[in-house]
Amino acid sequence: MGTSLKTMSRLRDHRVLNGTITGGSLTNRDMLSSGLLVLAGSIMQGYANGTADALFVGFALLVVGFVAVSLFFPNGGAERRAFLLTYGVSIFVGGLAQWYSFAVFDSPQSATTYDSHTFFNLISPQPPFTTMADMPYVNAPLAVLAWQQVYKVTWALGFAFGQYTGVMFNALVMGLAGSVTVRIARELFGADAWRLRRVGTLFAFSGLFILFGSVLLRDSFTTFLNVFVLWAIVSWLVRQTPRSLLFAVALTCVGGYAMLFLRAQAVLLFGVYGILAFLFWLIAKRLNAARLTVALFALPVLLFSIPYLVNYTTLVQEVQTKGLSGYARQVAETHSEDSLGVRFVINQPLPIRVVLGSGSLMVYPIPLWANLRSGVSEYHLIKAYHGIFQVLVLPLVFAGVLVALRMFRRDRKQAVLLLFLAAYLLIGLEAVVVTSLEQRHFAQFMPAFMILAALPDTREKKVRKRVQTITTWWLAMVVLVHLAWAMMKAMA
Repeated sequence: MGTSLKTMSRLRDHRVLNGTITGGSLTNRDMLSSGLLVLAGSIMQGYANGTADALFVGFALLVVGFVAVSLFFPNGGAERRAFLLTYGVSIFVGGLAQWYSFAVFDSPQSATTYDSHTFFNLISPQPPFTTMADMPYVNAPLAVLAWQQVYKVTWALGFAFGQYTGVMFNALVMGLAGSVTVRIARELFGADAWRLRRVGTLFAFSGLFILFGSVLLRDSFTTFLNVFVLWAIVSWLVRQTPRSLLFAVALTCVGGYAMLFLRAQAVLLFGVYGILAFLFWLIAKRLNAARLTVALFALPVLLFSIPYLVNYTTLVQEVQTKGLSGYARQVAETHSEDSLGVRFVINQPLPIRVVLGSGSLMVYPIPLWANLRSGVSEYHLIKAYHGIFQVLVLPLVFAGVLVALRMFRRDRKQAVLLLFLAAYLLIGLEAVVVTSLEQRHFAQFMPAFMILAALPDTREKKVRKRVQTITTWWLAMVVLVHLAWAMMKAMA
């Protein structure tokens, strides 16, 4: 463990002193694998949509994304690999999902993905194209407008209209989000190729990220915005220059404004990000005259802001009440397994609901095999896969947080950066618990999840044993949760 932490510290110091970020890995095998995944996925999506144009669109977006990442991160081999892998997996699973849906439901997209059908029906296949004025009551007009711009291009090029275009564009957005997530990891780990590859691999095979890249959902855009804002904040915490601060503030403001037109409830969190970043900046080093001065100036600003904070809290409570009532109504209309969640999570007092809700999001669905049944939609099948993926990866996240805590005395600045990610992830989890309890909404905070999971160096024997111990206890807890569910089910 000690060797690993010292190596991370040296890599970070080398990066900061030289002002450059290098390292990473992209092999010919990575490029070939991505190309084959895109080829197979595009063929399946073309079959489900009844057109060969999907093949051209799939590879065109692959080239566009790869060029964009190469220009934005010119020395980022790991970033390019993350894009290629995430995009390839999303296109391939999107092909499987549309082929499955076409075979079972006679449509490239099953009727159970309500948001997807709503959004797709708003997209115009030809002029006049949809504008903001055409969507006065839509809860994610920015997503529809983004898709509409892509459909404008494909219409001009003469490509056939179909769901595959929007889905492939989502895969592009998720691929870009994957590359930015690896860049955040590089800010923290330096040129640690092993950890950077692990972050990219975990991101690409996360079930929720696959879902966003293979189904027409707005969550690809919310994830992309959040990861960009997170990158800006982490960059400032690493370098702490006026330029990086300005970049972080500007991007947070732009991200918050854009989120108004994607998922309005999430806008409330962008102010929390700023406060959280300030607090971790304050404790990153021992309190000196400069930091004490900043804190003293911040105090009157905070006092002046009390009325606004009260209004902010009231708004949060309104969103919480509205979100939970909507979730309860939605769950009550579904299968009996979910109705247990209404009784034992939603209807509990807030402190109990926070604890039970956090647990239910970490182990979701309960039981893990709930969505593995005949006739289920592709949407729920992918979420079922993610439930298993998350349960298996969480021990690495727990171990990563422990590594960060143990690092605090040896390397305060590095530990604070990693603990900031842990706090960011925890706040995101609790925000979802008190508003919607929808696992899909938690995904926009999960880039931090992937980075923390890559922190434990399992190549070291001591670390590997520690992770194995955590995994044993965690899986035992998961089994106990399922036993408790079975008992409640029997008594219901």
